[in-house]
Amino acid sequence: MKIKIKLLSRLYFVLMSFALAACQSGWQIELISNDLTQGLITSSEVKFYLDQSDEPIELVPLGQLFYINGFSLIDKIKIISEKSETTSYVWDEVAPSATISVSGEIIINGVSFYPEEIVVNESSLASEIDNSILDIPPTMSHVLGLPDLPDAIGKVRHETKAEYGVMILLDGLQFHKLITLINTGQLPFFEHTNEIERALTVYPSVTTSATAAVLTGTTPQINGVYGHGYRSTELTTLFDLAVDNGLNVIAVEGSSLPFNLRNAETLLSGDRDGNGYSDDNVFTNSLDIIQSNMPDLMYIHFHEIDDMGHSYGPESSEYESALIRVDGYLKKIYEALPEDTFIILFADHGMHTTEDGGNHGTLTAADLIIPIIYLEK
Repeated sequence: MKIKIKLLSRLYFVLMSFALAACQSGWQIELISNDLTQGLITSSEVKFYLDQSDEPIELVPLGQLFYINGFSLIDKIKIISEKSETTSYVWDEVAPSATISVSGEIIINGVSFYPEEIVVNESSLASEIDNSILDIPPTMSHVLGLPDLPDAIGKVRHETKAEYGVMILLDGLQFHKLITLINTGQLPFFEHTNEIERALTVYPSVTTSATAAVLTGTTPQINGVYGHGYRSTELTTLFDLAVDNGLNVIAVEGSSLPFNLRNAETLLSGDRDGNGYSDDNVFTNSLDIIQSNMPDLMYIHFHEIDDMGHSYGPESSEYESALIRVDGYLKKIYEALPEDTFIILFADHGMHTTEDGGNHGTLTAADLIIPIIYLEK
């Protein structure tokens, strides 16, 4: 009899384990906004992003699941458990560390939840910001008289036409810091540009995903560049389109190539003078090309703002100095450009402060809100 009881107990344990696993594999969490269900987080979605990671991980940033369900700028969230217990958080304060596992466990500030619902209160900025990094490629394509990018979902923001196009990426430029330095008179070039558009980048807010977006006009869910470790896309890019239609494209990069700029003649500037920076060499190379071999479409990538942000944070004097230097470079580049040139200045992502400097990649206002400036010469 005792043996039978033990066998039955073991059988019960095995069956319950299978049942629990089945329940966990099929869970879902409702996302509520304005008293309506706006989306669902499911086990299959979490598993998909675990599989897409370029390194083995067991947790996915909760922001990833918010983003694919249509949320970007968030004010607060409220976790509602099975027993209708609620816990509220200011999203930007917890976003960098909020995670979810394939079992549906959400961990925020070391506290574990298995919620049935999450109430998401969007920031008022979400309805105020209409511009996007996705608008850049269709706008430049239109300005240069090219066909529409086949997959782009961004909007054409300017109806003008130009002989030349220039795209200048200011890596890691936080929108708030840019406006602050303009208002204190430290950025004379930016101060005298046209209106600075407040726009949103894609999530994850990292250079690889943002570059794919600015070349294709699509989100990571479409172009397949889900973050670090993805350095190319199979979709048609702006550079592909330009070359296929007889235009020449030149890209001026820093010390390395963070993303495959297919069909662009690419020049790596490096740190030739050994001063620890590449931006001065990016500037010099850009001027040389403009003055001797101006292409139909030019792409310039300044890296130092992002480098200083990571090392010292976006509120540091080093970050501000890097931006001030780039302001000077931009003035001289603009003056050297030929007439009938259309310029787009933009950041790929912003920057938030951390304990040891700065970082980006989160679904927060500091990382998502970027400047875009459209200029005609």
